Amino acid sequence: MKLTNMVAGLVCLALASPVPTHRAYAADKRTPAPELGTLQGLEAQAFYLGVNAVMWGYPAVFFEDLMRGRTPPDAEAATGNPRAQVNQLGLVRNLRGPEFKQIATPKNDTLYAQAFTDLSREPMVISVPAVEPDRYYVLQLWDPNGDTLAYIGSRTTGRKAGHFALVGPGWKGKLPAGVKRIDSQYNGMVIWGRIGVNGPDDIKAANAIQDKLRLTPLSRFGKSKEQAPADMAFSEQRVAYQKPADLPDGLEFFHKLARSLKYTPPKPVQDAVVADSLSQIGFRNGNRDFDYKSLSQAEISGLSKAYQFALHVMDVNAQTGGTSVNNWRWNPRSGIMGADYLFRAAWAKWYTGGNSAEEAIYMDGRVDDKGAPLDGSKKYTMRFEKGQQPNVSAFWSLSMYNLSDGSFVENELKRYSIGDRTPGFAKARDGSLTIYIQRDKPTDPAAQTNWLPSPAGGFYMNLRLYGPDDSLRKGTWSPPQIKVSD
Repeated sequence: MKLTNMVAGLVCLALASPVPTHRAYAADKRTPAPELGTLQGLEAQAFYLGVNAVMWGYPAVFFEDLMRGRTPPDAEAATGNPRAQVNQLGLVRNLRGPEFKQIATPKNDTLYAQAFTDLSREPMVISVPAVEPDRYYVLQLWDPNGDTLAYIGSRTTGRKAGHFALVGPGWKGKLPAGVKRIDSQYNGMVIWGRIGVNGPDDIKAANAIQDKLRLTPLSRFGKSKEQAPADMAFSEQRVAYQKPADLPDGLEFFHKLARSLKYTPPKPVQDAVVADSLSQIGFRNGNRDFDYKSLSQAEISGLSKAYQFALHVMDVNAQTGGTSVNNWRWNPRSGIMGADYLFRAAWAKWYTGGNSAEEAIYMDGRVDDKGAPLDGSKKYTMRFEKGQQPNVSAFWSLSMYNLSDGSFVENELKRYSIGDRTPGFAKARDGSLTIYIQRDKPTDPAAQTNWLPSPAGGFYMNLRLYGPDDSLRKGTWSPPQIKVSD
């Protein structure tokens, strides 16, 4: 069988590249390159088509899994997120720490307000309160493919109170006066809210903003100042999933993909080639059913290998994709995935709900100035020369993560990120600013205020710029390299 250009290139890339460890689909922690053996006949065909299907469909399946994971009674204990039904806000009341492991590369700068919405019955109205002049907040709206479709917040809509209707496809009604319309191509949508927190003493003030947020079905809008209760029956039906007892090992993703396509259908032109190919690997009824019983053992083997291989390639892409600046990687296309299926899959897996570059820039640091992987057995510094700190309208931070699972690093200071709002964060007399990155506390008291603790083993870091100017995008500013210290 002739390889598609996409899969042929991925095979070469993945087998030649190192693999980071991560939080993967379901409960996986690592996805090493699988042993493919010699692929022939139906196994080869299923493998190639399966890789394309996983790359294309991963974000929508992951969206469904995330939504489902927030609804059960034990959701908060299991995921670190408050229990929330479909069309209900869940509020993260405290800053996250090492205990949070559901999503890799979390942040410790903001409190969250999150909701998974289904707009198939009617629009939902998100209402926001007025916030202080210096308070950063944003409600990012993204669809099941990971594309950001709108922002509500201090940068885009200001800090005054307001009401915004989230409208799904095909709705023809009229909105009340004073409610602004935001259209979605899909009935599924995520509200990913972030409220800036200026340290532990500011948490109560940020909580007060959370308490004033409202998510209301349009039919109930204006009838009460209290939060409308969730429709439990609708939520339970929307997220219901039962894995068939006789489903062969390795095919759960494909079974979930068929279900997700009922809610996130293919785009007619953009996705036509991949969507049409699914019929060759057991998808039926307009790709809404997965007839696994029709597959041969060779095809089952090919699909199982395809899933593991695709996860591995996502890891490689997350580590090597985008633009490199002083060994920091970032992607100017973040938040707007389009038809780059590999990029959007890797983004969903590693940087779920990441912003577009206009709102915030995330830069991934995994190697030092010599190109060697970051390791807790070494000491590093990151020095901003005078006037070279990030130019942002909100704030910036540098966060530390375990390479093993993308979680924060436990340490005696309980400091998981450091930045321009860190108490005591100090410049030198010459105006420069140095961050000390090491496992053990620096002996110099002056350095301790600028210390970001690292773990014993491998780690990576994320430099976040909230409200960035265009200097990075224009190439007139770059972050300093991470250097091994003496």
